[in-house]
Amino acid sequence: MEMLPLFSLGAILAETGLGRAKGALHCFVKGLTALAVGIVVGFCGGDFNDALLCGTVALLATLGLGDRITLLASAFIAAAVGIVHRLLTVFDQLLRFADNGSLSLSLFALKPVLDFLSSQWQPNHAFVWSVHTLAGGAALGALMAAGPRVGRYSRNGLPVPIPAHNLPLAVVGVFLIWIGSQSFAQPLWESAALCGFTALLTSFAWTKWRFGKVDPSFAITGFWAGLVSGLALGKASLLPLLSAGVLSSVVSISVSLVLDKNFIDDPVGVVPAEGIAPLIGLTILWVSGDKPFGAGLVNWVVAFAVGFVVTWFICRLLAFFNLLRLRPMDELEGADLRLYGIAAYPEFEMREA
Repeated sequence: MEMLPLFSLGAILAETGLGRAKGALHCFVKGLTALAVGIVVGFCGGDFNDALLCGTVALLATLGLGDRITLLASAFIAAAVGIVHRLLTVFDQLLRFADNGSLSLSLFALKPVLDFLSSQWQPNHAFVWSVHTLAGGAALGALMAAGPRVGRYSRNGLPVPIPAHNLPLAVVGVFLIWIGSQSFAQPLWESAALCGFTALLTSFAWTKWRFGKVDPSFAITGFWAGLVSGLALGKASLLPLLSAGVLSSVVSISVSLVLDKNFIDDPVGVVPAEGIAPLIGLTILWVSGDKPFGAGLVNWVVAFAVGFVVTWFICRLLAFFNLLRLRPMDELEGADLRLYGIAAYPEFEMREA
């Protein structure tokens, strides 16, 4: 787990670089708030490694919301997702006990149900379910409940591009994500890296063909999705890894475009990169015959759905009390100046593109 803080820092940098300059500082503070709350929730169990995992999944659940939600909202989302992560971990252990036949008498009545689930449930290797899939579902729920950024869509509902203000910073962030991802499973890191870089090259080619120009923002999403799908795929031969990389790139970009058309503003691409990518890895395992068809699908559905429902409910509750979103003027003038009295780039004049 020594490299996990680098993964978290990379996620914060990627979100900051892909967002707007006038909200860059708020992205940092929001990310650190979510990370800190998640670590505190995770440390209640007394295991610092699990605290780091709780902090990471809590941070991932708030990605893309940096310049539109309050710090209080990010803290509530982080606490809820951290608790769900702990519950998923306990549930995974419970199913393993059921599979080994070592259930307590109080749970013996649930043995038929637990036996069925354990037959379909795949091990939580590389924390694919309790961290990545959970974070993807939670991020989707939060993004849907929070709504798009001010100015992201025109009056007639058409998407208005908001370019990333610092793509080199985002590239540094995704590089740190790659380095830090070895904390999830060191033996699988080489496979995940091959899958990720295949997805990166595919993203370059796909966006060039699709849009006429290479899109670095989509390439970052594709690379991230490739890493996560490689972790879900695990140790595999060359062809499945290459196939997972290509499929991760195409699917993650396509999902991002679909979300954009449906008023789900995900500037980081965390939903396809963290939520959809594990399903891609599973699909390659099914097609290659390494896993029976459908094995692991219960894991993905449970983790993604629980994350979505919990964060959507929390965000709707916060919105009811007007605690979720920043005020429109704070977003328009810039969260940094309005909330902290200082800009992330004070030596430059801030203006709308």
